[in-house]
Amino acid sequence: MRLVNPFSLDEDLPDRAEGGACGIVRVWEPPGAAVVLGRSNAAEREARPEVCERDGVPVLRRLGGGGAVVLGPGCLVVSLAKLVEESLVIGPYMEKAVGILAEAIHRVAGVPAEPRGTGDLCVGDRKILGSSVFRRRRVFFYQASLLVSMDLVLVDKYLRHPTREPEYRRGRPHREFLTTLRAAGCEAPMRELTAGIELEVSRRLEEIR
Repeated sequence: MRLVNPFSLDEDLPDRAEGGACGIVRVWEPPGAAVVLGRSNAAEREARPEVCERDGVPVLRRLGGGGAVVLGPGCLVVSLAKLVEESLVIGPYMEKAVGILAEAIHRVAGVPAEPRGTGDLCVGDRKILGSSVFRRRRVFFYQASLLVSMDLVLVDKYLRHPTREPEYRRGRPHREFLTTLRAAGCEAPMRELTAGIELEVSRRLEEIR
């Protein structure tokens, strides 16, 4: 079993891809709760730092953009890094990665998820996955957090309402906006989901050119 340092946020992957790796996919479940900010988020505006400090929950910052998220047991982090043909282009590559993930989730979890907003996947109008992208020259580094069975109370506890939100959210609080694969009917064990999604994304990595 591969052990992943949950506090590294897979930041070794862009360097490995730039160094000539054919493309890397890593899927893992965080062993504890953490708040992760996008590279331009202000912690005081997006999170509740005083509550995090009281509970011993680290507040981290990832390389890529996007909004603040809560990671924890019952969540899967999906990271991929790859050299691509177009320098600094983001949109089409993110769209391709999200599409591949949607199909992987459907195949492995049996749950149809549709793209919404920028890099989100939803069941109905409820979000189960959010995305983040970091670009460095020809390195495309994509990360997503997938809600499998995580206690969504943690999101309300550690995050404020986002300062920016997609139109389809319609001002809904976290508890009315988010859902999980379990709530959508997925019964597959976490180990099976982890291995299956990693395999499905890995075998289609060459489609991200």
